Amino acid sequence: MKYPVIPFCFSSWMFLTLSYSRPLAEDRVKNDARLLAQTTVIRIQKHTNESKMSPNLVFSGLELIPDALNDKTLEGLSTVEDNLHTFQEILSSLPMEEMDQILADIFNLRMIIKSLATSVNCAPLKSSNMSHLESFLKTNAAFHVTIGNVALERLQKYLLKLIRNLDQLKNC
Repeated sequence: MKYPVIPFCFSSWMFLTLSYSRPLAEDRVKNDARLLAQTTVIRIQKHTNESKMSPNLVFSGLELIPDALNDKTLEGLSTVEDNLHTFQEILSSLPMEEMDQILADIFNLRMIIKSLATSVNCAPLKSSNMSHLESFLKTNAAFHVTIGNVALERLQKYLLKLIRNLDQLKNC
């Protein structure tokens, strides 16, 4: 029985297609993450245009909210997922109106980042600040509007930084 002869150009093309399938999928996932982050930034802008805060606000405990000015916030995929989880916990615990879509966006973005992290065999981080964060939120429940606005402002800056640096995130 004779086997069909596959021309070299076809077999080479097939090999190239198979060898590049993973990066293409990774690029598609990163593009999805970038698009969702941009959409969330727009939603936050619409939400925060109604209530502007003083940029000189001093409030004890705000260091628990991830800050885009900190260089370590985008150390790797697991760190990004952990920071998005922190934003999600903060915003879901506050009685703020019209947050459902932003929370859904954060959750979906977390899942996208988590899938990217899993694809490069990253182990999930154990967040050490969650108990401190819960205590902070309970203690300062009366200031939920202020905390919510600070969290939204920092989330917006964080997402903008993530959009700019997403392609450099290749490690855990």
